[in-house]
Amino acid sequence: MKKETWLLLLIIIATVSLFSFSRLFNESSPIDAKKFFMEDLESSYPHADVREIISIETAGDGRGTYYVLKARVSSNLSTPCPERVEVEYYYPTKNFLKSDEQVVHGCNVCLDNPNCHISYPEEAIIASHTYEGTDEVTAFLRAYPQATPSPSLLKKYDGQRDAWQVDWKAKDGPTMRVILSSFGTSALSVEMLE
Repeated sequence: MKKETWLLLLIIIATVSLFSFSRLFNESSPIDAKKFFMEDLESSYPHADVREIISIETAGDGRGTYYVLKARVSSNLSTPCPERVEVEYYYPTKNFLKSDEQVVHGCNVCLDNPNCHISYPEEAIIASHTYEGTDEVTAFLRAYPQATPSPSLLKKYDGQRDAWQVDWKAKDGPTMRVILSSFGTSALSVEMLE
């Protein structure tokens, strides 16, 4: 009987150990969440130019812990009219929720809104040829339809905070530089660079 008791005790210990290890390995981590999210973004938005995770936050506690992930998906970044979608996931897949919102689309930025704020590079690209004072840029894009934009946020420009610089580079041609304030609806500067 001693042998059987020891055997039963070993089986119980092995079962408890196996259960504990399986729980340990089944818990999701931010790395798992990020990997799953990126795989889904690649399959959901196969033609996007940029798919990047903006944030990962932990929500809930104990066994109810989950991750809230947010991502930016941008398309047509080499054109005058890029688009931006922001996607939000709740991970793990128990009660899996995914939502997306088109943030920039339709080649329109800050229409009829004098208090507008340019927050994204996609908006800066569109504003660089649609805002008041950008007629030269529109003409440049007609002359060089293959020109590609390169937006960057400047911390300061001529005493102003947070200005956008958009350089339109023509293939085998000149570059048109546009400076826009993050606030307002007109260009600060438009110049041709050789």
